[in-house]
Amino acid sequence: MHRRLWLVVGAVAAVLVVAASASATTQTKSGATLAAAPFSQAWAQVPRTPAGRKASTTLVFGMEQDVTGFNTNDADENALWASITGIEPVIRGTYIIDNNGNYKLDLASSVVATKTSLTITIRPDAFWNWGGKKIPVTNKDLAYSWQQYVDPNNNVASNVGYVNIGSYTLKGTKTIIFHWRTSCPAGSEANGTCATGPFADYRDLFAGPEGVMPSQALAGLDFNKFWADCVCGNDGQPVSDGPFMLTNYTRGQGLTLKANPDWYGTKPGLKEIDFKLITDTNSEIQAMRGGEVDAIYPSPQTALAQLRSQSGLTYSSISGFTQEHWDINVQAPGNPLLRNPWMRQAIALGMDRVSLIKALYGQIAPGQKPLNNLEYELGPNASGANAQFAEWSFAPKKALALLKAHCTGGPSTPTRGNTAIWTCGGQKAEFQFYTTAGNQRRQTSALIFQQQLGAIGIKLDPNFEPANPNFFGTRLPAHNFDIAEFAWSGGPDPSGFDTIYECGGAPNYKQYCNKKVDALIHAGDGELDPTKRTADYEQAAKILADDIAVIPLYSPPNILVYKSQIKGMQDSNNPTLEGPTWNAEDWHW
Repeated sequence: MHRRLWLVVGAVAAVLVVAASASATTQTKSGATLAAAPFSQAWAQVPRTPAGRKASTTLVFGMEQDVTGFNTNDADENALWASITGIEPVIRGTYIIDNNGNYKLDLASSVVATKTSLTITIRPDAFWNWGGKKIPVTNKDLAYSWQQYVDPNNNVASNVGYVNIGSYTLKGTKTIIFHWRTSCPAGSEANGTCATGPFADYRDLFAGPEGVMPSQALAGLDFNKFWADCVCGNDGQPVSDGPFMLTNYTRGQGLTLKANPDWYGTKPGLKEIDFKLITDTNSEIQAMRGGEVDAIYPSPQTALAQLRSQSGLTYSSISGFTQEHWDINVQAPGNPLLRNPWMRQAIALGMDRVSLIKALYGQIAPGQKPLNNLEYELGPNASGANAQFAEWSFAPKKALALLKAHCTGGPSTPTRGNTAIWTCGGQKAEFQFYTTAGNQRRQTSALIFQQQLGAIGIKLDPNFEPANPNFFGTRLPAHNFDIAEFAWSGGPDPSGFDTIYECGGAPNYKQYCNKKVDALIHAGDGELDPTKRTADYEQAAKILADDIAVIPLYSPPNILVYKSQIKGMQDSNNPTLEGPTWNAEDWHW
């Protein structure tokens, strides 16, 4: 999933790995299965020492999660590590987001949006390398890509923004003019298959990990099946318009990227990058310390503290565009007290988010702060402005005053170990809390907040479930919880969070609905003036803060550790879904 699209984050801090469909194999028209060459063939030639890899201009990167397919536009193959390894360095898009969260033109030389159209011009020096054949990237590739996003038979991860486009006009071979829809068939807007007017987040269309697809190379292939085991054309040969080509891959082992001589940008400083699968954080750490790998991009864990001061290593930590939070089910089937704003306010005021962040990240990412804006203030450029949710910062005495006004039987002062629970209108202030099992951060979070809320007479009953299929696959979609902790991941543009808050939005598990918020979000989505658009979203953020259906916690840090001898990687720690390989062409020993 890309920046326009919400992204649930499971046990790992960066992204939820989505299970691939059992039938997701790439086949040609003749039925032959397409796959990259085995990883073992490339791995056998990789030097086992850093000195040997330096001499051969090869780099080994510890790969924390396996890949379940490389078509990140397919909902079943949409995962961060697929983007990091096989898409971002291989398939390019109109824009790329740099390590500071700024949009920069990439495959496109010009993008112009008006109230009636979106005009994209592909740079003249952009070529596909398809098995050694050099083929121009053209406007037909953009047309083909759009058709894939809006085809109802395709299992797309998101078609937001693409459904605003109704037609296109080709101009020469490099320019395409997409025309925004002015009307939609009855009922189509409600089911998300059509939208009218301009899409203000146009910079995220055909951009980043979504990219532009090679129409000639993919001719005859099924969108729901291609790129399951390779990034290749219909003849099985690698295809790329980026700095590297994916030449080798074996599920459960790793993959190999080799420099693309037809890349339009800076010549890659490495001939080869090998991603070796190491799924355990402690094993990653030991591999890094022992020189088995040259870089890792691990989930935030306290054990990483031992790498911060190790000689010869560079340790980078920055805030990303991920929002760890609580969803409060305002229509909770188990306890109607959550429908009352005063109860939600009391819960928020009883939570010390600062102490939680210190406990989780004090050793590995000092300086982390609570999130206080539900639309903005994520990423490295966060200024802390418009911190609307700061109104609900830790204030247990205020929480007790609210509870005393509506309930009986609770404590008179905040008391550690308190067992007196409030009763409000005959209902106990006791709530079922759910989160993912096997995640130490969330176990710590549950324990800390259970103690803090218990001190003011609110009982929290923690429940831990496997991320899939239980928590994300069943619990959240069924709205079967009182309170749930998980994360959304997006990007610099706030529109990726729209459906999380919209009335009836598919990922609006909390069942929150405020028509004014919907109106402001919809206005922002179609507003091309950046100042007016920001104002719309900030107004929405203020209402969301006041309503407290969501309690923002923190943005998990993006951590990148690499050998200090490697240059160019100092700018690789990217807070967005581009991941650290956004500038892999700049890496060199």
